[in-house]
Formats: sequence, structure tokens, C-alpha cells
Amino acid sequence: MSNISIVGGGFAGLWAAMSAAAERDRLGISPNDLTIDLISNTPDLVMRPRLYEGAKPDMRVPLRPLLDTIKVQFDLATVVGVRPSENLIDLSELSSGRSLRYDRLILASGSHMPTLPIPGAANGFSIDTFSQAEKLDNFLEGLSRHNGRDLNGVTIVVVGASFTGIELVTELRQRLGTKVRLVLLDHAEHVGSDLGANLNPVILNALSECDIDIRLGEKITSAGENSLLLEGGEVIAAAAVVFATGLRASPLTAAFNAETDPAGRLLVNEFLGLEKEAAVFIAGDVARAMADDDHATFMSCQHATELGRYAGYNAVQSLTGGPLRPYRQESYATCLDLGPAGAVFTTGWDREVQKTGSEGKSIKRQINQEWIYPPKPSVGTKAIFQAVSLTQSSQAA
Repeated sequence: MSNISIVGGGFAGLWAAMSAAAERDRLGISPNDLTIDLISNTPDLVMRPRLYEGAKPDMRVPLRPLLDTIKVQFDLATVVGVRPSENLIDLSELSSGRSLRYDRLILASGSHMPTLPIPGAANGFSIDTFSQAEKLDNFLEGLSRHNGRDLNGVTIVVVGASFTGIELVTELRQRLGTKVRLVLLDHAEHVGSDLGANLNPVILNALSECDIDIRLGEKITSAGENSLLLEGGEVIAAAAVVFATGLRASPLTAAFNAETDPAGRLLVNEFLGLEKEAAVFIAGDVARAMADDDHATFMSCQHATELGRYAGYNAVQSLTGGPLRPYRQESYATCLDLGPAGAVFTTGWDREVQKTGSEGKSIKRQINQEWIYPPKPSVGTKAIFQAVSLTQSSQAA
């Protein structure tokens, strides 16, 4: 009997599990002969790309019903370490720790937003996890109750003027109304500086339409409970400061003797493997893969699900002696929510604008409410496998 262990219950981990189970089924291998287990410290797949909307019940999808349907074992535990030289995963549980042995490992442990290294950063909010988004929701609701729904004179600062920060600050305008003062602050000189020149004018117009106060080229010295101190000495009084700064790959990447990029992602080969670790595949936000000849993957749901599909397929093939499939994802699209100003949909690596306003918003709703969700267990094993199988995709093409 052989086994594949998947670390992480996010988009990459779940899609890896579905893909591996689909390929196991296609090859006619019994789940008793090739076991697949997914390890996650949360019972749900969290729709993390949607958390700027606020934490809502439908943004958590239980993992176990889907995994049971495709005969993948689920282990609710925290992975505290990986020992690749021994093919072991170290777990931490409520009562005691234990180790699991693997024949193939898919590392899909995701990313997190590190706390800024400034005094008082813990006073701020974030939307990095469901519980953190829920904490912000509760605070905003309490703020509205305390002020009798009149937020005139109240200031909220969002730190980070990239994808998440832009979506959050414009959505806050939608949620909180026109009287609250919203500030978008960043150390960069341009809004969305990592999103390209094509998006910049659309974003600026939307921020103006939403009456967002933009503060660029600013560095934060410290954060108080109700204020920010800037490097130049200015103090911004704020009822809340929400951090939406950069992501960093899971620290589990440090277990491997492999090169990483500035975000801590492991540099993988075309099969999503590591040159010195034949039993290991990497997927999602912990992987820096080449989507085509010129472009590396981003930390995004769009890339995580495909990386997971390829990693799951290749893990099964490597165990059974079949040919591995090189990862390719040449098409790329972006859809940025802009709150009351709609949304902007782009295609291509240069992000050429295709739809804006209400048309862009319609696409964003479809992405958020349909496209990023996994198949429902009720559709059955066959339909789930057809939706995720790389073999099915190549035949359809």
C-alpha cells in the first residue's frame, strides 16, 4: 500500500486531493492500495479571496463531505514540521503530537500576512483569515451601533494599496455609507503599483468616485489603539486601522534544502517538484512556478487551483511510474472589485482592461459566488472527477 499526504486545506490542497483521487480512479487503483490523506488545521475551505466582503457563512465550505465522497482521508491537525530525509510529517494535536509517514508529499500549506514590524501593529485589524475578518465585522457593527449608524467624523485607515487593500477600502464605502472618512495608505508612490499601468487610471477613478483619501509615499512609525504615527511626525486619528499588506509563504517551506523567492516560496521545476526531493511536490502559495516561458505564478486562487491539479496528478503518476505532466497556465485574467464603482476585468499578463463598472461587477460576482467554489459532494464522484481531472481536460481540448 502507498500513500499521498497533502498538507493544507486551501485551494491548492483541496484541488490536489480531487485531482489525485481522479487520477487514481482513472488508473483503476483501489483507495485501499493508494491512500490519499489531506491534513488541515481547519475543517473548512475558506473563501479567502472574498473576505474583503466581510465574513459570511457561505465563505466556509466543509472539507469532510467532499473528501469522503472521493475517498480521501481527512486529518484535522496542525503540521508543525516536515522531515523530508525520513519522509515524515510532524503533527500537533490537542492531546499529543504524532508523526505520519508519506510516500509522496504535496506541500500546499499556503501563505499568511505577517504583522508589520512596528510598535503597536497588533492594535490593527486584518482580513487574512475568516476569524480576523469576523473580528473586523464585529468591530464595525459595534461602531455603527455606538454612533447610531451615523459615522460622520469617523476615520478608518486601510494600510496597503494593492489588490486586497483596494478591494477592502472600496467595499467599506459600500458597507459603511458616505459619511465615514476612508483613508488608503501605502509606502509606494503609486496605487496598485504591482498591478500594472493599464489598471492605474481605472483604480484612481474608482477611488475618487468612492471618495477615498489616498496617502502615498508614507511610512508608519507606530500604531496606537486609535491612531497611526507617520515617519514625518503626523498623527492620523482613526477608529480602526486595517492592514492589507503583503503575503509570505508558509514557514514549512524551510524544511527543504531548496531556493526560495523573496516571499518565501519554493522555486519548483516544471513538474512542481524539487530537484533534491523526488517524493515532494509543491502547490499554491508556497510554490513559485513558471506559468509560461516568461511569467511566474502569483499568490492567487487562480493559480493555486491549477497548481493543485497538476501536483495531485503528478504525485499519482510518480508513484505508479507514469509520465509526469509539466505545469502550464498561459492564460491569465484579473477581476478587481471596486465597491460602488463596480469592478474591472482584465485579460493577459499586461492586464488589458476588458470590462469596467457594472459589467465588470457582474463578472466579479460570478467569480466570487460560483467559479472559485469546489464541486458540491451531491453531484457525485464522477462529476467531481470530470471537473478536476487533467486527463479529462486534455481530452476535451
